[in-house]
Amino acid sequence: MKNVEIKNDSIEQSLNSIREKKSWSIKDFLNRLINPMNAKADVKRSHIIQLCFGLVILILLNVLGSYFFAKIDLTKEKRYSISKSTKELLIGGKKGVKKIDDVVMIRCYLDGDVPSNYKELKNALKDLLNEFRSYNSDIEYEFIDPNAFKEKREKNEFYEKLFTKGFSPLLVKNEIRGKLEQQYIFPYIEISYGGRSTIKSLISTKTGFSEDEVIKSSIQNLEYTLYSSIRNMIQGIKPNIAFLYGQNEPDAAYLLDIIQALDETYSIDSVTINGQINALVDRRYDSLDNSNIKFRKKYECLIIVKPSLPFSQKDLYIIDQYIMHGGRVFWLLDPLTANMDSLQSRASTMAISNFTGAEELLFSYGVKLNNDLVMDLQCVKIPIVTGQYQNGQPQMTYYPWNFFPSVSPTSHIISDKINPVKLEFVSTIDTVANNNETYSTPILLSSANTRLLNAPVEVSLQMLKQKQDAKLFNQGSKILALLTEGSFRSAFKNRLPSEMINNPMIAHRDNSEQTAMIVVADGDMILNSFRNNQVVPLGYDVYTSQMFGNKEFIINCINYLCGDRDLIPLRSREIIIRKLDMAKIDRTKTQWQLFNMLAPIGIIGILAFVILFIRKKSNVKR
Repeated sequence: MKNVEIKNDSIEQSLNSIREKKSWSIKDFLNRLINPMNAKADVKRSHIIQLCFGLVILILLNVLGSYFFAKIDLTKEKRYSISKSTKELLIGGKKGVKKIDDVVMIRCYLDGDVPSNYKELKNALKDLLNEFRSYNSDIEYEFIDPNAFKEKREKNEFYEKLFTKGFSPLLVKNEIRGKLEQQYIFPYIEISYGGRSTIKSLISTKTGFSEDEVIKSSIQNLEYTLYSSIRNMIQGIKPNIAFLYGQNEPDAAYLLDIIQALDETYSIDSVTINGQINALVDRRYDSLDNSNIKFRKKYECLIIVKPSLPFSQKDLYIIDQYIMHGGRVFWLLDPLTANMDSLQSRASTMAISNFTGAEELLFSYGVKLNNDLVMDLQCVKIPIVTGQYQNGQPQMTYYPWNFFPSVSPTSHIISDKINPVKLEFVSTIDTVANNNETYSTPILLSSANTRLLNAPVEVSLQMLKQKQDAKLFNQGSKILALLTEGSFRSAFKNRLPSEMINNPMIAHRDNSEQTAMIVVADGDMILNSFRNNQVVPLGYDVYTSQMFGNKEFIINCINYLCGDRDLIPLRSREIIIRKLDMAKIDRTKTQWQLFNMLAPIGIIGILAFVILFIRKKSNVKR
């Protein structure tokens, strides 16, 4: 009977325990969780709290992440960070730039089995587009493989559509499934916005550079390509700029390369003043009140390239008043006449003064063009025929030509981070103290090893073979290009009759609005050359295969004058492509394969040993 009674008591205790558990409330659960009954419950409680706390933090971070975006870019050149200008464009609110108010659709046709270097370009573009989307959800994109069609007919039809839109494919060699094959690739993007679309090449064309260098340059220019394309589509109307003609300037064919480069951002015109007072500025007259005249600049920037005939006083006055009304001028002038064409037919040539009247205008603005020629020890080499090979071909020897300085960039935003600029028969520039409320900044300087020859100067190719005395190149660094900004005083102040000054139809001004101008004492630096009837890219030296920064410098100058300064740092941005050492990879391929196989197993084994050791130690303590 005793045994039965004990069993009955045990059963009763178990039932009471179950009844107590069933009667637990949330309050009891939390109380027991906070105040455990024993050490085992204490461990369990700690684990539950940690789990709940971790889940809360995870949910909170996800909620905050949907409203805020942040990341850390540890690369030296900030490769994975977009510029302030791009952020302002994507977010909106930047002064002078319209806001993105519709979907920007970007289609990239560089997808599928493409060579590894082009795949690197595609991945860089994808990363950048994801970055754009993080700031603006209206940025949409898709990658399309033009070679993904199984049937040849469908593939040809798709190719036909791309050709119609203006795509020009590249024929490249690519290793596909172990075989080296030729294939067409389309390194382009198509950007659509507001019912309009434009096509942009992802490849930066740089003659004389290897394919890897071109891809590197293209990756560096990705943000600029996207930013400028989206910006231009949002703006709708391009700013107007004009090249001035009428004083025997170089033919437009020699400006073809720079015109094509500027056409992406600006509407380009040519203008001849010819005494027309409204050639550069629109005057809108009120038919009821002649004194009520509204002015509008026709052009954001006027570009004057290498005039060789004098300006009339009337044309100079019209340019002066264009500046007084806020117009900006890019002067590329030759104070002395000298060129290499003269030396090809003669043993020597004389560099004499090239007076056009623009010098007097600039002098009144505080800029003095000097009648001298710069010789610089930091210069470009040119080829001279020094003999003949057995096959009849001329033997060429390269000599440094001190009249062609290779000018290193300054720290100013216009010339910073560009390749050295090549100048030809350049003169020096000085600043003049006057009543102008302006300030000037040199943007191109010769090296410290400079020598000046005052006009008239005899220039001969025989000077190439003469060893130059370095002691004569001791005149220090000289200004070759100058930026001047502020309020300019009219060159015609106190020079006109009162009836002309007071005429409301003319609306003469003695002082300008806040404006700017750039003066370069070399008109040849903007001109492209020709070879075999083909345009040679501006800045490319066909003899040394060196690419100079002339084109980037010119575009930066015009961007600066037109108020598009946000484009300059994007174009000059440098991204370091850290290539793998393929020879080292081949040598160490096997050991790294073994390491990748065994390292994870070893790490898991070490962790398992540590965990077992800790458990064993904790059990011993208990």
